[in-house]
Amino acid sequence: MKSDEVTLLVNGHAVELNQFAGAIIGNVVLGMVQSLHLNEFPEVVELKVTKTQSTERP
Repeated sequence: MKSDEVTLLVNGHAVELNQFAGAIIGNVVLGMVQSLHLNEFPEVVELKVTKTQSTERP
């Protein structure tokens, strides 16, 4: 997977990824999705992670 096929946004801002970082992120996410044994091949995968603030102290 080429790094130009992976886009990372943090707080709405694009994070520049080099070829290695893009390949690592893309391959890990694609591998996890493929392990779900979906009925179709994943061509576009969008993942959004939202961190919520906890009221508990660690």
